[in-house]
Amino acid sequence: MDAASAIIETAIKFQRYGRLEEAEAIYREILKIEPSHVGAMHNLGLVFHSNGKYKEAVEIIGKAIIQSPEVADLHSNIAASQLALGLPISAATHATKAIELDFNLGEAHYNLGNAQFSLGKTNDASRSFQYAVELDPKNDQFWSNYLFSLNFSPSTDQKEIFKANCRWGLSLNHHEDEITFNNDFNPDRPLRLAYFLPELERHVTARFLSAMLKHHNRSQFEILIYGYAENRGPAPKSLSNFVDGWIDVADLTIDLVAEQMRRDQVDILLHPCTFKARYRKLILYNAAPLQVACINLVSTTGLSRTTHLVTDSFLSPPDETEHFFTETLIRLSSFNVYQKPEHAPDVAPLPAIKNNYIVFGSCNNPAKLTADCLSLWTNILKSIPSSHLLLKHQSFDNTETCESFSNQFRDMGISRDRLIFLGYTQDINQYLEAYSLIDISLDPIPFGGGTTTYESTWMGVPVLTMVGEGIMGRLTGSIMTRLGYPEFVTYSHDAYVSRAIEIVSDLSKLSEIRQNLRIAANTYIFDAANYVGELESACRDIWIKYCNDN
Repeated sequence: MDAASAIIETAIKFQRYGRLEEAEAIYREILKIEPSHVGAMHNLGLVFHSNGKYKEAVEIIGKAIIQSPEVADLHSNIAASQLALGLPISAATHATKAIELDFNLGEAHYNLGNAQFSLGKTNDASRSFQYAVELDPKNDQFWSNYLFSLNFSPSTDQKEIFKANCRWGLSLNHHEDEITFNNDFNPDRPLRLAYFLPELERHVTARFLSAMLKHHNRSQFEILIYGYAENRGPAPKSLSNFVDGWIDVADLTIDLVAEQMRRDQVDILLHPCTFKARYRKLILYNAAPLQVACINLVSTTGLSRTTHLVTDSFLSPPDETEHFFTETLIRLSSFNVYQKPEHAPDVAPLPAIKNNYIVFGSCNNPAKLTADCLSLWTNILKSIPSSHLLLKHQSFDNTETCESFSNQFRDMGISRDRLIFLGYTQDINQYLEAYSLIDISLDPIPFGGGTTTYESTWMGVPVLTMVGEGIMGRLTGSIMTRLGYPEFVTYSHDAYVSRAIEIVSDLSKLSEIRQNLRIAANTYIFDAANYVGELESACRDIWIKYCNDN
């Protein structure tokens, strides 16, 4: 090994162990001496990516590609950084090139899948993630994105989603060692409930828990949260102030988290974020006698050790859906409850009265805007020629995504001037002000809104939905039905379009709905006290049954 290679190896070791500043310094020194050193440029780009310097990563890896255009890893890794910058079309181009150069590079298929997913090409994304899984079946992230993407894919039914989740579950080491729980199995004593909240800033689960925690009956239930923030920050006070204990598990492997829960004699694990498979693995290690999936989920966990799953009768009709779950279903009056936004803007007047045209809108992730969804919305826009469509999401801050969706609508006959793209808004209340521009929200298909439906209704904007399959294909239907507006719930493409036409034909009625919707939402879908009471009753019931059976 020559001196330069030895220095590179040292830098790579630093990089592997998280000593990024030292690795970066070495790569920079090498590039001072040999500016076209591809290995140093590539690895420096990876350091930049790890530090969140995505523009710098794209720039330096791009230079490496000029020197060595036939290296698959370079194309795959620049794609990852481009995705982080919100450049899915560029990322797809490089990921595709990486696959052409090395079809067996699982990371390239994964990056291509992420690019396709962000553009609403979910059928293609599922296939790309599946290739990644087949090439690297032990990769949790590949599996997680594959299983998640299936719920968005119009060509995938609930049977296939169930089978895929079970296939993932069977692929894991099931840790069949006998676990002894030292809990007191008295059916009537106060119970210790634990929530698991990993990477809390990556998803909205904390907003659901914030609504719930203050309503637990602390004389009958001790509440613990095992969680962490990726940035190693403290627990949000909206969570930690309302629990008996916040246990930071950032430095624990998932098996040790389960061991800690057993040591703490947790009676029931309430797992609120099984929507991603990689978060579910805690359940494999038998963290508690009873393990319940709830709140933020999209399907079965596929794990036999998840004893129960919380849903409602609209999402999971009795005697029709049990065969799509490995868990015993707990049906409450609602699937979950959301934290109503504090200091939200007042409900604005119906914008159509001032505009003299209707604005339909969606603040959903563009991944949900599949070709089928856009076709359906196009039929509405064509049926109401003066109408506009507002799309808001951080992805629309970049021109690539805007152009991609503009072009799809153009190809279906909708001109760019009828589309409104709004990007990221950091402040939640400023974000909610976007609803003052929208007359009716349109729910995507086949994967509908969750948080966006809650937020839209709070801002007085009803959501038109078409009921599909699975939890996320039916959630908006459940919410609008509980609100007392079943006329916004349809069951076919034709009914969806005709209902939109019917609703906008009576602006005075739509304006009245707008003024009353927040009142209804406060009563029927933001009633956290009622939801927590039902959840606690269910926990007591399954605990009593467990004690009697064991």
